[in-house]
Amino acid sequence: MQQLNCSSSCQLTDDFPICVAVCAILGLGFVLGVPGNLSVLVILIKRLKENNFTIRMMLSLAVSDLLILLQLPVWMWAVLHGWVFTSTACKIISYVEYWCIYCSAFCVTLMSVQRYMHVLHHHKWAKLGTRRENGLLCGIWILSGVFTLYAPVQRDVGCEQYGFLYCYQQFRNKTEQVATLLFEILLFVICFFLLFYFYYRLYRGVNESPFSSSNRMTKLVTRIVVAFFIFNFLVPVANILIIIAIFLNNQNFYKHADLCGNVARALTFLNSCVNPFLYTFSLRGLQRD
Repeated sequence: MQQLNCSSSCQLTDDFPICVAVCAILGLGFVLGVPGNLSVLVILIKRLKENNFTIRMMLSLAVSDLLILLQLPVWMWAVLHGWVFTSTACKIISYVEYWCIYCSAFCVTLMSVQRYMHVLHHHKWAKLGTRRENGLLCGIWILSGVFTLYAPVQRDVGCEQYGFLYCYQQFRNKTEQVATLLFEILLFVICFFLLFYFYYRLYRGVNESPFSSSNRMTKLVTRIVVAFFIFNFLVPVANILIIIAIFLNNQNFYKHADLCGNVARALTFLNSCVNPFLYTFSLRGLQRD
């Protein structure tokens, strides 16, 4: 759009196999995740009358995951055929995508804190009340929205480094790019640390209690931590590789690291498919612990 030598399709570039692989991952996420999250929404909405904070957190998670997955056909088309929408659409879709991804990660993290407090410090958590619990959920959406403000500023339509028209991050300089990558790495490290720490403390507490069976909790804790780590850890790894490539000023290394980043970000969408099965279908088991 902005450059005459820009192709409108990834099919005309040497990276077409990578584009196909990314679309395959996104397509799998859409086919599995949308029906799963819709089913979860129906189940959870029926149970809202129970006034259970765990259910409200899962509902918030399902909404954010569903909004992420509903955008996948747009990105699949853009990867294979180029960006055919306006620059404004690029900014809005990117903002919603980042907003929901951060919200999903924060919901998962809050679940670990809530389960720890509810099981081992029930009386302290009960003092919050419904209003403050809802305030926590609203705070997650607001905080995610604030953290995502950089997305529409940096995203625009143009001829990116692989030679085709796309909606991608355009940095004014290397300092801005490194700062953005470090910010995303820091968010992952904080979320994963809190997730692991509180579930580990929960497992230890339940395991030491003579009144609770920890077998079910052990399996669930393992699945939650492993799933979050598997589907998300490649993004900060790719970001680190990109930062190294920037400091080395190695364009070939940078291109390969960026391609790894594209595949890694596509894999994070699969986490939105796993979440409904991981949390909702474990709800009954959690309430018995």
